[in-house]
Amino acid sequence: MIIFSPGPANITERVRQALTNPDIGHRESEFTDLLQETRTMLLEICGVPQGYSCAVLSGSGTTGIEASITSLADVSDGVLILANGVYGERAAQVADVFQIPYTVEKMDWTAPIALDRAEELIYSTSHGAVYLIYHETTTGVLNSLKGVSELAKAHGKWVLVDAVSGVAGEELDLPNWGVDLVIGSANKCIRGVPGIGFVVVSDEFREAISQRRPVAYSTDLVSTLNREENGETPFTPPVQTMYALREALRELLEEGVSTRIARYQDIANTLRDGLAELELSLLVPREHLSNTMTTVNLPKGLSYADLHKPLKEQDYLIYKSQGHLSDTTFRLGTVGVISQEDVRGFLVALGRLL
Repeated sequence: MIIFSPGPANITERVRQALTNPDIGHRESEFTDLLQETRTMLLEICGVPQGYSCAVLSGSGTTGIEASITSLADVSDGVLILANGVYGERAAQVADVFQIPYTVEKMDWTAPIALDRAEELIYSTSHGAVYLIYHETTTGVLNSLKGVSELAKAHGKWVLVDAVSGVAGEELDLPNWGVDLVIGSANKCIRGVPGIGFVVVSDEFREAISQRRPVAYSTDLVSTLNREENGETPFTPPVQTMYALREALRELLEEGVSTRIARYQDIANTLRDGLAELELSLLVPREHLSNTMTTVNLPKGLSYADLHKPLKEQDYLIYKSQGHLSDTTFRLGTVGVISQEDVRGFLVALGRLL
């Protein structure tokens, strides 16, 4: 089955075999070695071997969102959330649940965050932090992380970024762009398996949130960082999942992060060229799309179900859209172990079905 989703995605046999490594106790030195190697490689793929720390969390990418938002309790007067899709709005829901002061600015789902509007909001907000999504997988829009970060830093704000589907899929230059916190996940572009999220934080931001008022328990970012630097997680971790993540990170570093990004870009271009040949239109202009997600307008008279079942029977799994777009579009993620041949085979099957 070729999974055209933003993750979970297809993995290599090498990563799958890592799931069968021997059982170990998570309070033993063997697990400490596994944890520390994984944390070190996560910093390396994010391009920040120094000046940043990494917390590995049990759960999905949303666990990282919760850990990040709750770290702002009584810190920086809350957060301005720039939302142009479901995941920006999800951050606002987390802030609401934990009573973190916030303002959410809901923007057009089909366009990148407008920098002039972002600057107006950043200039006028009393909040000390700005939160945005790098790659908004609701539609495939890639926001200008560099542009928003530089604006936020010019006004003395902390910058928090959901890069769950951006790490290892899009360029990251955290120190030069002024990014203070990045949220990621094992099972997206890194090609691990579901069950681990992670948060990378700058030393300066970590010092600031050390004064936070704890409002979360299992997802508290500061206590997780402190415990992991002493070689263990606060609670029982998904050990086998971490084995798989470590192996996926080794694969990624062997390939090279820039090479992985370029390969995703090439695959996405092949897919988008083929969709154009089939006379299918895209929801978002190609110049605004990420390397790993394409949202396609459904042909007139066809529903998602009309395409999903027959394509799945041919071992191609397409992805349902979210919110108000679910009845008019479908999504195609190009992450994980997927080849040009896989994409061309899918296009043939889709063309025959249409």
